[in-house]
Amino acid sequence: MRTLLKLLTCLVATLHFCGAVPVTAQTIASMRADQLARLQTYVLDAIQPSGLVRDSLVLSPSGTNFHPATPDAAGFALLSLAAFDQLGTLPNADQRVVQILNAHVGNTPGVNPVRSPDGHFLHFIDIVNGSDPPGWDDSYSPISSALVVAGAQFASNHFAGTSSPLAGQIAALADQLTASVDFDAAIHPSLDGRVYLDMTAAGGGAGGTLRPWNEYQLVVSLALRQQNNDRAVAVRRQWFNTDLLPRRGLGPYQTLTDNPNAYASAFWTQQAQFFNGDFRHDDDFQTFLENHKLGDELYSSAVLNQAYRYGLTAGVNPSGYHADRPFNHPDTVFSPSAVAAWGDLDTLLQFYLDQLPATNPRYRYGLARVSDEQPTWIPNDAGLVDHLFLLFGLVESLHPDFFADRVFAPLVAGDYNFDGEVDLADYTVWRDTLGGADLSADGDLDGDVDQQDYAVWAAALSAASASALAIPEPASLALLLPAWLLFSARRQRCR
Repeated sequence: MRTLLKLLTCLVATLHFCGAVPVTAQTIASMRADQLARLQTYVLDAIQPSGLVRDSLVLSPSGTNFHPATPDAAGFALLSLAAFDQLGTLPNADQRVVQILNAHVGNTPGVNPVRSPDGHFLHFIDIVNGSDPPGWDDSYSPISSALVVAGAQFASNHFAGTSSPLAGQIAALADQLTASVDFDAAIHPSLDGRVYLDMTAAGGGAGGTLRPWNEYQLVVSLALRQQNNDRAVAVRRQWFNTDLLPRRGLGPYQTLTDNPNAYASAFWTQQAQFFNGDFRHDDDFQTFLENHKLGDELYSSAVLNQAYRYGLTAGVNPSGYHADRPFNHPDTVFSPSAVAAWGDLDTLLQFYLDQLPATNPRYRYGLARVSDEQPTWIPNDAGLVDHLFLLFGLVESLHPDFFADRVFAPLVAGDYNFDGEVDLADYTVWRDTLGGADLSADGDLDGDVDQQDYAVWAAALSAASASALAIPEPASLALLLPAWLLFSARRQRCR
């Protein structure tokens, strides 16, 4: 493997794609319009009359769908409905959002998704009533719960900026859903950074855990924003300080992983890109996203001898299902959805020209995964959590800021009480935790609360404040704080 990595490094400067067809704006536009229409049909077919969302759809028109619903699929559907509303192709997108949210908070008669005492959803649920379907995994899933909550917040942020008469109802339902899940409970009490894969029917986590870094960062991000967030605060630096995160080089590109001996699958960073504001709005994480794309592209060209295909991510393969990654990809399957999520529409067009919709009815929902080792293979089905990255990338090619503007806002530097604002109340947190075990005010994520964290707060307050007044030093600020609190209380009474 070491020899192959050296080869990758040498080839990076000369990487090129052979056999590419001329690309024009017209051909890309035609492909995009065709795929967007197919993907809208795909999402609408997945949304059930109950408001629950089927996890995966059979691609053949003559096939019979058999997958249960998942909260994961609902989260992806909520982002998709907001996108269709933005595109103007689905006039009742807001009604569909309300339908999904009502089902998941338990407002729909006869629909009561199974949840743990901590609020975490059963991963697979019956498409009609949300019960436990026989024969499917019985785990209560923190990441499933995180995806539907983040999707709800995304939809709420989108419709708040529209003229939809349902915007207020969507916001209220999103808040209700968010408040109903205890994400902090999904963090292992050892505070070593691990997050539970599963929650139990009695409450609390059990079984397997995952260490940083992977898509479970979303669970920690949501936990930080809830009222009781002690565990999330304690492990925050292990998930968000990029200097501490495990990484693995792919040629010259450093990529994130949770195991220094293995590469990540593409969906880890791509899921974070569309669902997690803490990832989306962080420059270091954006570099890792780009590195993963470049590393995947380089590996596929130099090691797998691909003329244009790349995109090793999770999805179905001829043998079942696998989270593909460099040096671990049974049947060597490439995913157009991963390429779309990275914004490479030129390469996506090459996939499209190899899968023209009229050539097979199983392309009815858009571009499908393709196997280099079994060229005639076409997947039996496609899951929303895998397939809809195709939609997200296409939408972003039309509206580059669509997802960045609607994903939940990132944590603010110096906001030590996690209320979304930097003010003197955050100084109180710093003062009260200075030198202690509580890391709420660990602004530089170095594992302690000290004067440098005061500097982080002071710089953020200065940047956020419209006042030209100088920020007091810690000692003088402690004297001013009671007066500021009294002034704030009087202002409240005068309203």
